[in-house]
This record gives sequence, C-alpha cells and structure tokens, in this order.
Amino acid sequence: MKRFAGKVAVVSGASSGIGLAVARQLGTEGARLVVVCAPVDDEDLGPALDELRAEGIEVEGLAADIADEATAAGVVELAQSRFGRLDVLINNAGIGYYEEALATPVEHLDRTLAVNIRGTFLMSSAAARAMVSQGGGGAMVMTASTASFAGEEYQAVYNASKGAVASLVRALAVDLAPHGIRVNGVAPGWVATRSTRRIIEDSEQWSKHRSRIPLDRPATTEEIAAVHAFLASDDAAYVTGAVVVADGGLTAGFRYSNWRATPPPPGGHVVGIPGIPADLRARDDGG
Repeated sequence: MKRFAGKVAVVSGASSGIGLAVARQLGTEGARLVVVCAPVDDEDLGPALDELRAEGIEVEGLAADIADEATAAGVVELAQSRFGRLDVLINNAGIGYYEEALATPVEHLDRTLAVNIRGTFLMSSAAARAMVSQGGGGAMVMTASTASFAGEEYQAVYNASKGAVASLVRALAVDLAPHGIRVNGVAPGWVATRSTRRIIEDSEQWSKHRSRIPLDRPATTEEIAAVHAFLASDDAAYVTGAVVVADGGLTAGFRYSNWRATPPPPGGHVVGIPGIPADLRARDDGG
C-alpha cells in the first residue's frame, strides 16, 4: 500500500522512538522525507538515516532546535529544494522533565513550552504557508499524550504542554480548514521506547502502571506510527481536529481483576475475578 506515493513529509523528533517509526511507516508507503532531531540527539541521526535509506527511502535529515524560529523555515526550505513540495508534517518532537511540581525550576517550564508548544507552532506555521503556496491541501499530525487529558505525577509542566498541544490541534484545524489542510493529533499512552524501558523492565514499578491498562502491555512504536500514518493519509480525508487516543484502554476505565506484579503464567491470564470481596460480587445499587 503506497498511500504517500508522490508526497513529501517532514517528521520531527525522528532520530529514534515514535518519530523514527513514523518516518519508516511513511517512507515505506512512498513518501520522500525530511527528518529532524534535536541537537542533543545528533549522534542518533546518522544511524537513523542509514536505516531508512537501507529500506530504499529517500530521506534528508538535520539536527536543529525546533524552538529556534530559523529551524522551521530551514526545514521547509530543505523539503522544497530537495523534493519540490511539502504535503505532510508530523510534529512529534517533544521533551519532558520528571520532577516534583514544587521543585520544578522555571527554566524547565520555559524549555518545555519552548519545544513542545513554541516549536510545534513554528513548524506548523511554516509548513502551512508552504502548503498554501502550493495551492492548499495537506495534513499535519501532532503527537499529544494521554497527559493531554489526565495529570501524570511528577510531570506538571509536561502535562500542561501536552494539554496545549491538544488545544493547538483543534485551533489549527479550524483556522487551516479553508486551505484544505487537515490537522489531527495522536495521544499515546505507554509506549516501549528507550526512555520508558527502565520503568517497563522494573516489575515493581511497571505493575503500578499496567494495572491501569486493560490491554496489559505498552504499545510498540510501530503501533503508534500506524495511527499517525492513517491520520496523515487520504484515508482520513474527513478527519480534522481530532485527537486519537492510542493507549490500550488506559483512559477508558479501570480494570481491577487479575493484576499481579509479575508476568502472568504461560498460557495467559487466569479466567474470572478471583479475590473480589463478596459484597462487591453481590452489589445492589437499588436500581
């Protein structure tokens, strides 16, 4: 399936994790790519480009700070000069600090908002101007988070920034609709990446999180990338202003049965709801 044949896409935060998976998904479906990573991740960019090119994907890359206004203009110019146009923007780049709210320095607030909001807005604005100059049309997809809707402990600033990303999706969807540009978001829950591996591999820590996930596992980066690709494709031609949650059911509700701190035995989960108090089994709400 070549949903992006003839199209050019920019993917930020693409040297590893979700961003690299999105770049690979779009590229294998025909897109020519410009991928962007933060300067601190520069050492990951070369291997990422090599990996994509080994799969036959046409790609250019650069390491630059998206919070710098010059970066967005430079990225768009690279896409246009190298490939002649820009059709898709994946705003995936983001940062976060894990710390107590009362111990958060204002510098961390400033930097988080600079990347997650300022950078996202700058990239979106530059891409939108390019799309309009081509006659309109195009798609943007932002990486939001379940933290856009529910607070996560020790991430007050990150939560606020991702809430703003979800709001920006809706606002830009309205403003850019007259130009035929669709804007959507993806809100992942737990995803198995380099940054989350330490928690996922710690059975005691992970048990506190997996008990909130009905599907009982983190997502793969490829599963999240598939949602980005759908929203960026013509398959989602009538979808704009949506923030699609991909969290294994985390925000749908709480499943309290059959959870244990260690993995289930071979053969899967125990069937039933053992250990539930009798008064809950025979609950009478009077209805």
